Parts: sequence; C-alpha cells; structure tokens
Amino acid sequence: MKNLPQLQFITWAEFHDMGFDLAGQLKQLRPDSCTIVSVARGGHALARLLSDFLKLPIFSVSIQSYQDLQQHELRITQELNVDLNGRNVLLVDEIIDSGKTLVRALEYLQDFGTGSVTSVSLHVKPHAVLKSDFFCEETDKWVVYPYEVRETIEALRPIWEKAGHSTDHLRTTLLEGGLKPDWVDTYLIG
Repeated sequence: MKNLPQLQFITWAEFHDMGFDLAGQLKQLRPDSCTIVSVARGGHALARLLSDFLKLPIFSVSIQSYQDLQQHELRITQELNVDLNGRNVLLVDEIIDSGKTLVRALEYLQDFGTGSVTSVSLHVKPHAVLKSDFFCEETDKWVVYPYEVRETIEALRPIWEKAGHSTDHLRTTLLEGGLKPDWVDTYLIG
C-alpha cells in the first residue's frame, strides 16, 4: 500500500482564531488605508473575517489552476472591476501551496497602480516558490478547511483507492479529523 497524505483538519473556531491573529499582525500596516482583494474561492472566508476585524471593503479576483485535480496554466477567470490606483491592497488566500497563484495574482495587480500589495494567508507550504508576507503556519500537510467538506472527500477518495486503502479507512480518517458522520456519509457513500 502506498503512503497517504497527512491531513490537518481546521475547525471553524481555529479558523476564526487564526484570522483574528492575522488581523492583529496586520494592524502594523495601518489597515484603515487598505483594501482587501480576495483570491476566489479559497480566500473568501478569510477575507470576510479580516474585513470584519479590520473594517475593510473586499473585492475578488478568481484565478483557476486546477481542473479535475490536475494543475493547469493559471488563468484569471473573474477580473477585478475596482479602482485600486494608489490603494494599499491586502491580497488574501487561505493557503499558499505551490505559490504560483500568488505570483500570478501579484502580476495581475501590477496593472492597477496599487500603492502596495501585502499578501496574507493562513498557511504556506515549505516548497512554495513564493510565500505570503503574513501567515499563521507553515505546513507540508494537506490542510482541510471547515468550508470544503464535499470537495475534500471527493478529492481524497481516488487518492485512497489508488493507494489501495478502503473507503472505510477514509471514512474513519475523516471522522477522526472531526468531520460529522452525516457529512462524510453523504459525500463518501452517497
């Protein structure tokens, strides 16, 4: 049997605490002069928390690199429609995995004449080509956020099967990680 990825489950309470900690770190930037740009979809929940904690507006850009779990060329699929000229931007995504999305987002924002761009995430991977300026934790684990239950289960199932592990083993792993049985059964068993 092949090795499986190590999973790190983040609860809503942990997510909230990490967002609060980041907001505290960001206060040194005079955040009242900033605008949040969220990288869709992953950055939305964290951007919303930071918007609340720092009283800032949010705008969103969508950059897609994955399709059917395969990484492809990074494409802007939802553009910004806001004047950021001279504004200080907090670029928010929940995790910096390869770092390529962060690089692409920074390149994209260059055309907006921003005053500065500061990148913010909860997690970064040690192998990322570029890491965010502010983050809570570096990890090489597969981070499971509380808002991605279905997509996590659907992504892990073929990995478990390919490694020769049973669906029951995956179910046990997910339950031990804190996911509720009805969630797991709905998306794993159907």
